[in-house]
Amino acid sequence: MITSVVPVPVPAPEQEREQEGRTVSGGKTSWLAARRAERAWLDAVGLFEQGATDRAAARFADAVRDDPTAADAWLGLHATGQRQDEALAAMEQHVAKFGALRAKHDKTLVSQFRIGTYANHALETSGELWLAVHSALLDAGALGEAWQTMAEAEPDCDGTRFLTTRYAYLSEEWNWVLSSSTDIEDPLLVAEAQLYAAQALIAQKVWHEALNTLTWLSEEMEVNSDFEAEVAYWSGVAHEGLGAGEQALKHFQYAYRHHPGLYDVAERAQVVQAGAGAAAVVAGQRADLLAEARAELDGMIGLDSVKRQVHTLIAQLEMAELRAQQGIPTRTRPQHFVFAGPPGTGKTTVARIVGKVFAGLGLLERGHVVETQRVDLVGEHLGSTALKTSAVIDSALDGVLFIDEAYALVNEGYNGGDAFGNEALQVLLKRAEDDRERLVVVLAGYRREMETLLATNPGLASRFTTHVDFPSYAPEELRRIAVVLLDDNGDVLSPAGANALEQSLKGAADRIDALGNGRFIRNLCQKAAAHRDLRLAATPRNGEPLTREDLVTLHAPDVLAAFDELMERAKASADAGGPSPAGA
Repeated sequence: MITSVVPVPVPAPEQEREQEGRTVSGGKTSWLAARRAERAWLDAVGLFEQGATDRAAARFADAVRDDPTAADAWLGLHATGQRQDEALAAMEQHVAKFGALRAKHDKTLVSQFRIGTYANHALETSGELWLAVHSALLDAGALGEAWQTMAEAEPDCDGTRFLTTRYAYLSEEWNWVLSSSTDIEDPLLVAEAQLYAAQALIAQKVWHEALNTLTWLSEEMEVNSDFEAEVAYWSGVAHEGLGAGEQALKHFQYAYRHHPGLYDVAERAQVVQAGAGAAAVVAGQRADLLAEARAELDGMIGLDSVKRQVHTLIAQLEMAELRAQQGIPTRTRPQHFVFAGPPGTGKTTVARIVGKVFAGLGLLERGHVVETQRVDLVGEHLGSTALKTSAVIDSALDGVLFIDEAYALVNEGYNGGDAFGNEALQVLLKRAEDDRERLVVVLAGYRREMETLLATNPGLASRFTTHVDFPSYAPEELRRIAVVLLDDNGDVLSPAGANALEQSLKGAADRIDALGNGRFIRNLCQKAAAHRDLRLAATPRNGEPLTREDLVTLHAPDVLAAFDELMERAKASADAGGPSPAGA
């Protein structure tokens, strides 16, 4: 008897893959599917190492299709930028196998994730996977769910400390932000953590310390323009809180240029209308304003040569006015200055005094000061610089235009010359001459660089004929400045604290220019007060209230801790090749 043969259908390759990839009892991937996933993973890693990201992503996708439990395959897919949310969830689900394929084949595979708004973090270890998962929860606003496990984590690495700071920031726990952000060392994480700290200070109206933090960020960190824009924005908010409208506007406009959609910066950048600023000085107020300028000048610590020069200027202008009143031919008008010296030696303060002098003598109508730098004058393309520089000069008319680091307008590092800086200089020279009855221009910066600038530009040398040299502060002068600053803040030094301050200043004398002279002292006083507060908060009191003396006295450990912190920051900046933290 002949029986019919029923052919057995041969599955297509896709069907065969699907059948072999099905799970067996217990929910485990079949052996064949796991082997196929492993081969695909090895192929993908090789392609990824060669830079063939798209082809690597396709093979990683093959691997996770064959073995959805292969956490390292999901890591590879994440590293290619594909299906990252899905990959992160899968890695968390199969964390027990995270690293298994890499260990078996001795392969390195690293992805990265966004741990904050700006900072990235490596994703390679199970600990970093934990950070990535909880960062995603914070991104999604699931603060409660994130904190359920974050609360049990030890703050044993910068990543954990940063996430704690970020959680505190998102929860608007401002004091917690300040305390948790202090021990982070990774430079990229430090930057964003300190931005959170600055916002915490602003939320509590601690404007000056917020500006200290933001100034350090703007000078120390090499970050993208969005980050710079946010630093500028919050600097504007802090200046606004202090009532410094012109400075606030400058920062808001810088932020708007780099990130027009940031918060409400588009509105804030236009808050100050044309013509706003210091009011004109009426005749009856001039004598009082001149007396005020003299008192401020005499009240400055040190700078004896600067004081003599400014007092001489006042005397010359007063005598010229008397000669004119008696019909003796004379010519008095505002003049332009070069202020040369290291940072933190009072150049900006003296510029404000000069503005009051000229306004007090009736030579300037307002005498206000507009502080500016290269970035405020130079545009993004030729032609725009002239408009930008003219607008800044217009805002300074009837007052003083103070250009800090003026030598930056001639950047010899540009191939073929600095066309943008030269354009700004040409506009400045013309306006300095055309508006000489209504404008005082002060070019400020380091002595050697200012000499080079004037030597290479005869037009500047002929118009800026009054040079004022600002010397570095001596340790004793710095000590006196510290006493004044502490007194203004209601703080006092214990005898041991005063001795610690004196010894610290002697130790810093040979590098005080790099540290920032007076700015360094301001920072030292503020940091010492912060360490005092931290010490008091951490000291058990057993129900005993703190006395007024406790709350205002700075002891030696407070001063020394502040000094060490600033020295470490200066060393880190020098090692990184960056600028000194003079304005920190």
